[in-house]
Amino acid sequence: MVNEAIEYRKDYIKFFLASETFCENNTEFVSSLDEKGFSVYTAKDDLFNKVCNTVTPQGAAVVLEMPDNKIDVESLSEDADFVLILDGIKEPGNLGTIIRTAEAAGVDAVYLINGCADIYNPKAVRSTMGSIFRVKFEYLSDLEPVLTLKQRGFKIIASSLRDSVDTDEVGGFEKKALVIGSEAFGVSEDMLELSDIKVKLKMHGRVESLNAAIAAAVLMYTIK
Repeated sequence: MVNEAIEYRKDYIKFFLASETFCENNTEFVSSLDEKGFSVYTAKDDLFNKVCNTVTPQGAAVVLEMPDNKIDVESLSEDADFVLILDGIKEPGNLGTIIRTAEAAGVDAVYLINGCADIYNPKAVRSTMGSIFRVKFEYLSDLEPVLTLKQRGFKIIASSLRDSVDTDEVGGFEKKALVIGSEAFGVSEDMLELSDIKVKLKMHGRVESLNAAIAAAVLMYTIK
């Protein structure tokens, strides 16, 4: 993740923090940071471990400014064809995994609505495996951008168990916005009302639902 930050968000880097052991074992890497003009601070191993929220941190950390994540919906509606809308995804690990999968599936942008977890939660950040630095995303306080997408020809496809069709019945749409809801509550009523089609995954055996990140991954690749 530190290397990903250097490659994709170097202008946002404030400083690096490294443990003494890491510095001793990675002198070339630490020296390269100095040569590039980055500020590097060293901490004793036990102190470094205290400022990290993982049990066995690797010894290197980077502090970045939070970017102003705003998506130009007008430009997006012209240039993009695949948008993901996350509706109330509360678990940080699921959120980060979905962001990572969205990049792999070719999603152009991600909107987060109705109290999704904080993407800057450490667990969420780690789960993105660097995709947080590359995927466009924005938290929405209202659905105006979604309405704009719909007016510009995007088909709103919501995952739902009610009044829904199987994924193999969904026709190919040139522009689409896939809505994924939480495991506990599903897609919200306001988003269901906006949707053009509701879709569900075929379930076999006695399984009633899938983990939100797994369901999102299957749907992203299935309806693409």
